[in-house]
Amino acid sequence: PKTAIDERGKHLMAMATMKVDPELENLLKEKILHLVDTQPRIEPDLLEVISMPRPTPTDEEQAAHAQVMLAKGRVFKQAIPDAPPPEEGAEELIPLEVEGNLGDLLKDMALLERAGVGFGKEENFRLFLALKELLHKHPGLAEGEKLLGAKLWGKVVGVQSDYIIAECVVEGRVANPPLPEEPPRSDVPPDPVGSGAGDFVTSSNEFVYYVTPAPGQAWTRLPDAQPGCIRAARVVRKYFTGELTTRMSTTKCPFPGTEGDYLRAQIARIVSDCRVAPHGHLADRTAYAEGGALDVSLSDEGSFLGMTGQALCELSKCAWVHSALSLLPQGRSQYYNYGWTPPDDNPEAKDPRKETNLHALRSVHLDPVGALGGAPWAAHVCGGKAPQYSSAVVRSSLWPGACAAGWGYHFVNFYVGTGL
Repeated sequence: PKTAIDERGKHLMAMATMKVDPELENLLKEKILHLVDTQPRIEPDLLEVISMPRPTPTDEEQAAHAQVMLAKGRVFKQAIPDAPPPEEGAEELIPLEVEGNLGDLLKDMALLERAGVGFGKEENFRLFLALKELLHKHPGLAEGEKLLGAKLWGKVVGVQSDYIIAECVVEGRVANPPLPEEPPRSDVPPDPVGSGAGDFVTSSNEFVYYVTPAPGQAWTRLPDAQPGCIRAARVVRKYFTGELTTRMSTTKCPFPGTEGDYLRAQIARIVSDCRVAPHGHLADRTAYAEGGALDVSLSDEGSFLGMTGQALCELSKCAWVHSALSLLPQGRSQYYNYGWTPPDDNPEAKDPRKETNLHALRSVHLDPVGALGGAPWAAHVCGGKAPQYSSAVVRSSLWPGACAAGWGYHFVNFYVGTGL
């Protein structure tokens, strides 16, 4: 009825004009803020519990609390004591600065992440510390050798454990294992050890490779690549177990070595087939007409102006070129003369068994077609919203897992796969 509505309106007007006690208003505000901050589970007695007045600390409790805070402040003001000397047999910590070149690993991994390849930021930093530890401890070096630099080559996935592989530059290298003083004439010796200073790989033993199962574990040096192991690795197709000392049991072709030798041979084959660089980054200065030695190095300053991601994807226009010599059928990058000499009646005769490498800076577009008839390389731009600022990635069909990413002046080669 109308009288009831009028009474309710008068009641609401009275509540609106009613004065609220300031202490009650502050208490309500405090309790509401407490509910918003804690967001407790609603229970029937919740309002009764939170509405109870908080106990007021006594003077003695306030004085004790002040003494505790002063004691904490004195601790922060104390001088930090010197670290005790390390005990015998204790592991030495890695210093902040190590002697050697690590490159910009985090920048390389960031470029690979943009291309969809990588392990994540946390794992990238663990790998950075692992390479830093490798430069600090430099295990497996012979007398007179010095580790100058290291970079992450990639990762080979195994059945029991994986291999994280580091590519290192060693000064004053000696053959590992040592070569015999008088090798048999029928045996093909390995490629000469390289210095790793150049940007073009001319030997299957240009670099030294270390492996570790995981960041933080010990690094193990791999032996040099042997021609016999490389020839056998072309026939053998077997997954890695994760144990370097495991003997290779094969049926197609007996493998002359352990899994460590097999891994090193596969690394040499992958580098030979998949080490690439943008067109124009390297220049071939070899005097072919005069029969001069191969001379491939960085291009002249100012001649290479970098390439966008879209330009790096145009494989038919020689966007990427190989930056490593191809492996010969005898298992070396450089031909080994078995001792053939021209006959007396024809001193200008050439060795009929001589094997020649493919062109030094050949385009990846000219690589042979794979077994299934697909293109040898595939390229795409990583990002469609701003392709002019996006990096490019090229992937090998011959070696699944081998890729190269680049943009501008920066590019990086990487491998993550089973090694087959």
